[in-house]
Amino acid sequence: MSFLPQLFLSNIKKKGGPARPSRFELILPIPSYIGRSIGNSVIERILNFPNSIFNDISSVINNAISTSDTPQSANPAISRYLALQCEATELPGKTLVTQDAKVYGPTFKIPYQTQYGEITFTFVCTNEFYERKLFDTWINAIMPTDTNNLRYPKGNNTYYTNVTILQYDDFIRQIYGIRLIDAFPIGIASQPLSWAEEGFHRLSIQFAYQKFETIPNAEYNIGQAVTTLLGDDSARRFLPGLVRGVTGSISNFLPF
Repeated sequence: MSFLPQLFLSNIKKKGGPARPSRFELILPIPSYIGRSIGNSVIERILNFPNSIFNDISSVINNAISTSDTPQSANPAISRYLALQCEATELPGKTLVTQDAKVYGPTFKIPYQTQYGEITFTFVCTNEFYERKLFDTWINAIMPTDTNNLRYPKGNNTYYTNVTILQYDDFIRQIYGIRLIDAFPIGIASQPLSWAEEGFHRLSIQFAYQKFETIPNAEYNIGQAVTTLLGDDSARRFLPGLVRGVTGSISNFLPF
């Protein structure tokens, strides 16, 4: 059968168009133990972001339309800030580890374990350099450099967290999600310095985790969409009317 561009475009249109890797969000809750180690009050003064600026609009609207919950952080302001600074990451994969078996005739493979690889988050650094300071402190809290005594990861002083990576479509509707269970940083990449470099610093952090779970598709998050597109001030003014006026599916406005 000959290739017809119209059939290809029609096939893409039926599924809502192509998914874009730039439409993602990282939700990285900071464990309470790590928050106590870095001193939340100091970090909040550096960031100059009160928690309410990120919680008022989304939490009120999401509760009103019963959207799915998102992981909570010991300091939501820092988690939201890291979400904005995260320039690149990935949706992790997994592999079935197999071994050869034979009953009679040719050998065949059977799986006996699921293997998960590490994942990397890349953040844009600002002049305060608190992205680097934060993860330096987190790793040092796991294994202090003065004692080299590894801390027990469970209990009240856990350094584990559950990291969520969400994939959105062009209208900020969640179409896929991954939740990393018991994740923690294991590596900080070096940051080159050069007089000839006029760019800006990026910080790559490698995380390990026990496993990941797939997050089912959530309802359209109108609160988050309006806040992202219009900003907090505009969302406060226009969101109540939008919530009352939303009666149809956003898929009617897809550009394909």
